[in-house]
Amino acid sequence: MKMLFSLLAVFLCGVLVHAQDLNALRLLYKEATKSEAQARAFYEPLEHVTKNDKPVLVAYKGAGLALLARYEKLTERGPKVKEAVQWIEQAVADDPDNAEIRLIRLSVQEHLPKFLKYNQQIEDDRQFIQQALPSLADDGLKAMISGYFEEFSKK
Repeated sequence: MKMLFSLLAVFLCGVLVHAQDLNALRLLYKEATKSEAQARAFYEPLEHVTKNDKPVLVAYKGAGLALLARYEKLTERGPKVKEAVQWIEQAVADDPDNAEIRLIRLSVQEHLPKFLKYNQQIEDDRQFIQQALPSLADDGLKAMISGYFEEFSKK
């Protein structure tokens, strides 16, 4: 079953990166938190995303790198997380008013260990997202945000 999911995830990711199907990417991101195989399946099609691509894809690549860092050797986690943060912050700098990018940053900041000190924007992002939520036109994004706050957010 895991192999089938991984193959499906890789296929869907390949399609979505070309078709910009963010709803599929959002679902895969949620699933990527559950295992190393799912994290790798989520990240694989994002591997070729560059910092010149759409900022939301840049943010998802950073999130994928952060997810993969948890499966690295302890000595390699720090540099991997640092790289992930650079990708996410690039996306925020390129599109600071994008609620999805801010949600990605929030989800990473809330779930990284506090000693890494990547948690300064948690409250700002949470407030920004909650204020933006009523005016969002994308129902898939609204559902993702609502689901995140119900299921994953630490506050």
